[in-house]
Amino acid sequence: MKFKGKTAIVTGAGSGNGRAIALKFFQEGANVVIADMNEEGAKETLKLAGPESNGLVIKMDVTNRDDVQRMVTETVGFFGAVDILVNNAGIVGFTPFLELDDKEWDKVHDVNLKGPFLCSQIASREMIKKGNGGRIINITSVEAHVIVSSSGKCQPHYNSSKGGLNLLTKAIAIELAQYAITANNIAPGVVETPFTAEGLSNPEAKRWVLDRLPVGRIGKPDDIANAALFLASEDSSYMTGSTIFVDGGWTAL
Repeated sequence: MKFKGKTAIVTGAGSGNGRAIALKFFQEGANVVIADMNEEGAKETLKLAGPESNGLVIKMDVTNRDDVQRMVTETVGFFGAVDILVNNAGIVGFTPFLELDDKEWDKVHDVNLKGPFLCSQIASREMIKKGNGGRIINITSVEAHVIVSSSGKCQPHYNSSKGGLNLLTKAIAIELAQYAITANNIAPGVVETPFTAEGLSNPEAKRWVLDRLPVGRIGKPDDIANAALFLASEDSSYMTGSTIFVDGGWTAL
């Protein structure tokens, strides 16, 4: 068990990639905080982990500083430390550029960029206090690097929020290196999650995606979770400010 005695916070862990990441950490012996606005989904994740798992469900909003502080305070109070933070919570938006309004723009950037900023800042302060280093893992997207998405459309607010997160990770990595805290990105491609279910239910859309994937299959949440385990482990201790693409070869084309 790689993470016995370690505590991981996973935001957006009530479904999809976040749930898969949380379950993998549980399997490796970690204490896991399942943080999500969807409390029922978070409870289901804990249930799936099994009765022997050390987990804590916290309903919270990553865009709210008070909520984030409460999440970290409760984590430290319950488990004694924060060793790993996975900023997975995120939202998408498909409104075209010329029709996009301020409200939707702000909402996507608040969740996808401000959320990881707040969580990373507050969690890293606790990591520094503890003095044992730490791991910050941000879930970005191939769409931080390429514009045409799996939907076949541009998503200017989503693209820019994930592109900003990519650079935020690099800045965090540089500043926190002195404390033995690393910060890295995972950039998923098309993965079967609740976010993509509607689009992939269309046979033509699914074929459009598959034609652009050299590996010939859609990703699974476990593909992302396996990368998170690596970045959280000592095996990645010489990596910081980097991005691992888990995209079936999408960005290699």
